[in-house]
Amino acid sequence: LSLIEEKEISKEIMLPVSIFEANGLSALESICRYLKDNLGIDYSKIALLLNRNSRTIWTTYNNSLIKRKEKFLAKESEFFIPVSVFRNRKLSVLENIVSYLKDKFDLRYSEISVLLNRDERNIWTAYNKAKKKK
Repeated sequence: LSLIEEKEISKEIMLPVSIFEANGLSALESICRYLKDNLGIDYSKIALLLNRNSRTIWTTYNNSLIKRKEKFLAKESEFFIPVSVFRNRKLSVLENIVSYLKDKFDLRYSEISVLLNRDERNIWTAYNKAKKKK
């Protein structure tokens, strides 16, 4: 019953792309920080949603606090990514984000790089690695 409940929750949770433009945080750190701080989800549920170990989530969250002490604010966003996208462990978190934005919204690499506050070459590399892994 709890697995069915978690799957339903994961379908409903949509992450605004604006959370990934936080300077100094990795994509997974941004996701953990948003889910914990803004939505109040506990570590074990975040771990279930992201298909990861709860100790990994705890460590990632605490590392994000060290890197960025100020409150994590999510700005309004035009694009949203469902949490269920990150259950795919064959791809890295960044590869999942980039391939979702590229395939679903047909965005250019330059547009994705602005949204994620990353170098356009890194976006291109992540997408091409994801294509090879699929």
